[in-house]
Amino acid sequence: MNKIVETLRQRVSASSLRIVSAPYLPSNLIVAALILVYTDWMVILLGQSGAYWIDAQRATSSSLVIQGLLSAGILPYLLAGLAYLLLVWLLLSILTRSLALLVWMVVSLVHLAHILFWGIGKFAGMDVSLSNQVWIHVGAGLIMGILLVRMLFRSNPALTAPTGLSVKIQPILTILWSVLLIAAVLVSTFGKRGGWVRLQPDHSPGRRANAGIAHDLVRQRIVMFGGISDWLGGKFLYENSTWEWDGRDWIEMHPDTVPLPRAGHMMTYDEKRGVVVMFGGEDKSGKYMFSDTWIWDGTDWEGVLVDTYPQGRRGGQLFYDPARETIILTGGFYFSYEDQSPIMIDDMWEWTGKEWKYLGYMPASLLITSPNTVYEPVQGRTLLFNYNQVLAWENGQWLETGIDITLPPRLGVQFAIDPQDGKMLLFGGVNNGVQLEDTWILGGNTWRELHPDPAPSVRDAYIMFHDPVRDRFILYGGISGYALDDMWELVIP
Repeated sequence: MNKIVETLRQRVSASSLRIVSAPYLPSNLIVAALILVYTDWMVILLGQSGAYWIDAQRATSSSLVIQGLLSAGILPYLLAGLAYLLLVWLLLSILTRSLALLVWMVVSLVHLAHILFWGIGKFAGMDVSLSNQVWIHVGAGLIMGILLVRMLFRSNPALTAPTGLSVKIQPILTILWSVLLIAAVLVSTFGKRGGWVRLQPDHSPGRRANAGIAHDLVRQRIVMFGGISDWLGGKFLYENSTWEWDGRDWIEMHPDTVPLPRAGHMMTYDEKRGVVVMFGGEDKSGKYMFSDTWIWDGTDWEGVLVDTYPQGRRGGQLFYDPARETIILTGGFYFSYEDQSPIMIDDMWEWTGKEWKYLGYMPASLLITSPNTVYEPVQGRTLLFNYNQVLAWENGQWLETGIDITLPPRLGVQFAIDPQDGKMLLFGGVNNGVQLEDTWILGGNTWRELHPDPAPSVRDAYIMFHDPVRDRFILYGGISGYALDDMWELVIP
């Protein structure tokens, strides 16, 4: 290797690139630059969210080039880093002092400044504003200047020569620092933490959004039906498959009778009769709303024919009322024939197990676009998240609870509750066309935002529930431009 460097030095010195003759940069100065490059390359990995190690497409970087390399995968990123490191070493080794110093200053300043940006944001919690960036660059420049003065401009050149002790210590420290950074990346990647954890069961319903779910309390199964999946021919494919989650895997059911494909339908478990009830939803044309009623007994679907039934709709609230021992249906919407704008429905119905009974109108229409009621066992009431408020079902009406809303308003979410401690969960959703990816827990009357790492990507129209087998909140699918098929469980630290 030394012969190669010497040969290249002779060629460069004899060429037009030669500005002044040797001496070349001291080896310690070259090593310092290489350590900065290597450190910054590892810092970029440390700066990635936990979700990056699950999905490389969720890489983040202020540099499009770096983000592209990260998105290609960890191996291409590391190989590119190694190639870049070799290029820097080669340039600083073969260029004569003046030109090498210019390269050294640019490379070292850029990487040291980025390391400082990351360190201040990570450990000091400071927002690196434009003014702070200026000061960080000034500080990095001063550090570089001090290092140059120390290593290049001492009056006694003999003092710059490495001693026997430093010759032994410097390589050891360099190796230890390299190993320490690798260990930090590994801990960041595989270390245990509270937050969303990606689940990968053996079987999966595939891409799914706007599906209906219900918790079969007796069989301890989560029943899922329908929803939209793949994007085909300029529109989504509407599903009519039935799946059950048993806490370990998804099981596809094969009933003899199957309802028509639909999305945005409502499902709940009838505790008195021990069956799942499904109503309505949007058909595959995206224009017609079903008004049919179906029963799932754990084996087969049965369509129920009744003389009187609610208006067809999607996104209404269907839930079991233990006080009345009936199923309640409120709200929902349909699309107008003129401009396909949503028209909210403000009526209330009751399913007795044999027929629908009209209960009357609500004082005001709900704003929600997807089913998201939960039964809160401590006070024995059904709660509903309605865009920017939490309502309670009491005396046949949705009433204010007085729970302060400290999180941004949103649609397209699904409320979930842990029946043991009463904590309720919200994730993501959409507000004014902007999808969200925040996680909120409601305990008592107080909202608390969690900052899990990793976390699912932005989405709405997902399904979410508390799994009694795993004792975890589970999130599946949703939509973010297209239907998603990932599955997560929340581990609360």
